[in-house]
Amino acid sequence: MTLEELKQFIEANKDNQEVQNYLKGLYPLTPEGVTAFLNTEDGKKLLQPRLDQHFTKGLETWKEKTLPSLLDEEIKKKFPGETEDQKRMRKLEDELKAEKQARIRSELVNKATTLATQKGLPVDLVAYFVGQDEETTTNNLTALESIWQQYLEKAVEAKFKDSGRSPNQGGGGGTGQINPWKKETFNLTEQGRLLRDNPELAKQLQAQAK
Repeated sequence: MTLEELKQFIEANKDNQEVQNYLKGLYPLTPEGVTAFLNTEDGKKLLQPRLDQHFTKGLETWKEKTLPSLLDEEIKKKFPGETEDQKRMRKLEDELKAEKQARIRSELVNKATTLATQKGLPVDLVAYFVGQDEETTTNNLTALESIWQQYLEKAVEAKFKDSGRSPNQGGGGGTGQINPWKKETFNLTEQGRLLRDNPELAKQLQAQAK
C-alpha cells in the first residue's frame, strides 16, 4: 500500500474507533508534542485566532471593569472633588445668582413698561425687548419706537388713501402740516421735532388737536 492509499484509507475510516486508537498510539498526546505542533506554521495558524479572541475579550473586560475606576482616580488626583460643604455653598451661590437675575429682570421689565407707556408703545411687546441691563433695554425700546412709528405712519397713509384723501389734507388746519397730536396722525417723534424746531406751530397744532 502506497502512502497516498494509506491517507485515503485513514480519511475513509476516520470515524472507525480502531483506526482512531491506532493513530493515537502513533502520535501520543503529550505536552511536548503539543508544544512542538504549536511551534509549526500550522500550529500557529490554529493558535493565533484563539489568542486574538482571548486578548480582545480580556481587553473589553478591562475596559468595562478596571478602566472607569482608574479614570476616576486620575480625575480625583488632578481635580479634587468638592466636599459636602463646598457643594452646599455652590448650590447656595447658584440660587442667589438666579434670584438676583430674576430681580434685575423684574426691575427692567417695570422700567421698560413705564418707558413704553410714555412713548405710546404696545406694552404687550415690552418683555421681548428687555435686555441684560438698563442701557440695552432702552436701546431696544428706541428701536421698537422707530419701527412702531413707521408702522403707524403707513397705517395712517393707508387709511387716508382708503378715504380718498391725501395725508397732507386737513391734518393741520389747512396748512398742509400733519398734526402729530391728532389721534389719527399721532406721532411722538414728530411732536418732539416740532417742539424743538417750531414751538409756535407746535402750540397751534396742540390746540387744534383738542
